[in-house]
Amino acid sequence: MNIGIFTDDYLPSVDGAVTSIITFAKEFKKLGHTVYIIAPEYPNYTDEEKNIIRLKSIPAPFPPKYRWCLSWLVNLEEKLKGIDLDIIHIQSPFPVGFLGIKEARKRKIPIVNTYHTLYPAYILSYMTFLPKWAGKIVEKYSAWACNKSDLIISPSPQMKDALVEYGVTAKIEVLPTGIDLEKLLVKSDADDFKKKYKIGSDERILLFMGRLGREKNVEFLIKALPKIIEKVPNVRLVISGEGVAKDEILNTAKSLGVIDKVLLLGFLSHNDWINAYGAAELFTFASLTETQGLVLLEAMALNTPVVAVGAMGVLDVMKNERGGLLSKVDTNDFADKVVKILTDKELYQRKLKEAKELALEMSSKTMSDKLLALYEGLLKK
Repeated sequence: MNIGIFTDDYLPSVDGAVTSIITFAKEFKKLGHTVYIIAPEYPNYTDEEKNIIRLKSIPAPFPPKYRWCLSWLVNLEEKLKGIDLDIIHIQSPFPVGFLGIKEARKRKIPIVNTYHTLYPAYILSYMTFLPKWAGKIVEKYSAWACNKSDLIISPSPQMKDALVEYGVTAKIEVLPTGIDLEKLLVKSDADDFKKKYKIGSDERILLFMGRLGREKNVEFLIKALPKIIEKVPNVRLVISGEGVAKDEILNTAKSLGVIDKVLLLGFLSHNDWINAYGAAELFTFASLTETQGLVLLEAMALNTPVVAVGAMGVLDVMKNERGGLLSKVDTNDFADKVVKILTDKELYQRKLKEAKELALEMSSKTMSDKLLALYEGLLKK
């Protein structure tokens, strides 16, 4: 099968949507399928992979790491010359995604659309000058774009519900990405991580990994920290990532007098990334808009239980609090849950066991097989 993935978000950008694309593409290739990825160009970036087709772009009006494809300048016919696609799978409703829809209709092949992000909330969180009703326009546009597809992939049941509310009438299947267990099969060295970043051997690490976007709600973790410290004084919150909310996070930590308990790192090398999980006792997460909680499964696969705010895709991943504990959108409740799991050894060991089991069930191989079956179903129609 020749699969065309049209995305407005791809390397060198790194986030959940990009991870999803890379993970599925890797599994498809293992099974002998050919994958073409069509994405915006980035200045001074050269692809190491084959079959990556880049399109002219400028910086997007929201976070500067994203690019906006100049679709009217793209000669897609020339870019795809000689490529015989069986199916097109778009990953966003923006210019590259819309080019994918047009190309699928022109070729009369099936079009699949994964809706990764709650775009109405996401855009309003960055473009704060927009009025609230602009979110409704984004909802209507999202529904219009989705309804041009033969099948919508929703990473969680909660996202599916949101799409139905937006007005999506196309068929929706719930299918999370799953995790690439191969890249996690590396022995971690907790001592090395602590020494490298000057963390005391007796300090208990709470970890957050991810983009420092406002929608990730990392400030919530900072605000919960003083109450956690009251009961567990030797904790350290380690935050790995980059993004527009970085200064806000640091300012909040300073204002609450916990800056010495916060270690803010940039994106880590793969080795340090593995070691960070090995050193952490808990993964902490407070996003209210997470569509599938892929990062939670990665933490669990690396023997790190989770305390998270129970919202959106997090609720689906951690059904019945499997692999950790869920809190309300309340810093006191969140702090109580962190303290509870850190001070109850029996509870901690039970959640650790659950976390590992859950991660193994959600492998990328299993999810890719399900997605290919959906592709094949469309091709038979």
